[in-house]
Amino acid sequence: MSRTAAVCAAVVSVGALAVTATPALAHPAPHKPTDPRAAVQLFTEQVPSLGTVGGVRIDGAGYGSSFTAQPGSSTVFYGLTDRGPNADGPNGTKVEPLPDFTPAIGKFRLVGGKAKLLQSIPLRAADGTPYNGRVSLAGSTGETITDLNGKVLAPSPYGYDPEGLVAMRDGSFWVSDEYGPFVTHFSRDGRQLERLSPFDGSLPVELREREPNKGMEGLTVTPDGRTLVGIMQAGLNAPDGPKSKNVTPVRIVTIDLRTRRTAEYLYLLHNTAGPTTAVSEISAIDDHTFLVDERDGKMEPGANKKLYKVDLRGATDVGKFAAVPGARYDDSAGGLLVGGKTIEGLVGKADTADSASLLEEAHIRPVTASLFLDVAGLVTAIDPKGGFFGHDKIEGVAVLNHGRQVVISNDSDFGIDGLSNDTPPFQLHAKLLPDGTQDTGQLLRVDLSKVPAAYVG
Repeated sequence: MSRTAAVCAAVVSVGALAVTATPALAHPAPHKPTDPRAAVQLFTEQVPSLGTVGGVRIDGAGYGSSFTAQPGSSTVFYGLTDRGPNADGPNGTKVEPLPDFTPAIGKFRLVGGKAKLLQSIPLRAADGTPYNGRVSLAGSTGETITDLNGKVLAPSPYGYDPEGLVAMRDGSFWVSDEYGPFVTHFSRDGRQLERLSPFDGSLPVELREREPNKGMEGLTVTPDGRTLVGIMQAGLNAPDGPKSKNVTPVRIVTIDLRTRRTAEYLYLLHNTAGPTTAVSEISAIDDHTFLVDERDGKMEPGANKKLYKVDLRGATDVGKFAAVPGARYDDSAGGLLVGGKTIEGLVGKADTADSASLLEEAHIRPVTASLFLDVAGLVTAIDPKGGFFGHDKIEGVAVLNHGRQVVISNDSDFGIDGLSNDTPPFQLHAKLLPDGTQDTGQLLRVDLSKVPAAYVG
């Protein structure tokens, strides 16, 4: 673009009015931002504490498992809690200090560095019974959950662990969970209207083979409101494959809201020596382009948390309507079978590049993916000691202005990260950030036009 275009004065007459205008230089070179702080705004959730147990405060700002804009707004958002405060206990158990906690959707307004909670919408079953964070009878993860005294909490028909959130234009919500995984339609006041499940075939049956606590972690809807798009946190535990933690392909599931027809596509985690990351969110830019949040579980500085732009066009459907040469679909044997092998069995422990090659040989094309934003790199550049948005769990991504801005949320785990002892009565341990403060819910608004080139694709 030329910066040497001549500058001249022009006189424009409109009736008796004459206006003299001096045009700017034609086609100025684009500005190259260098200060990462200019690209971000930070907001902290304003939510009352849930109480203090054994001297440890259980933070109430736990609405970051997913985050999405209210349709038509850039200042009002909805956040989502997970099943509630919990910590790893002895012998593989989970400990829930507040067994009666009800998962909820929170409505927030972002203003002046604060995310103000306008409304909390508890999630309830169709009969009005509140959901809880206990093991689900409908989709058990095989976990044992106890209270602080070591008493086992019985599985519940109302057990639910929400992770992905969609706000519809009619005021209703769709939520995905980790237990089933299920995809549930809720009314504007949080009452269940419909549930899709792999146990009745309304979701792909093979999704039942999810790793416990790694179910459908992200959920979005295309801008036309016609298609739900969910993503699993990790690979499946296929009958002939390696354990989920070693599998590179992750399943994206689309659901046509008019027909309930589903399709499945493969997203490949980015690794060269086996997965060290998992997926926490998927967010729509348009009807075929999405942002996927891929992250590790480390706090800053120097963690690995990136947003990738993915495109479903040209990707191969590997669901029950797949048309892959030489393959067949068997929901009782792990889904699509290629040469008698499941997708997970086919790729085994292969890294990203080798997984892509093995799938190509089987006539399966994953979704395309390219770097959109290096979140960890950006926040570490702002504070090399990890004191700025240094959270370990980046889990919600709201897309604004067709992807020109994003609002990113963290899952604070309600400010607890474990137990201080291994025999009941259990004592909680506070989850501390790199600066020594207790973790809490925050939102990071990022203007992509102001992000230094080193941190964008």
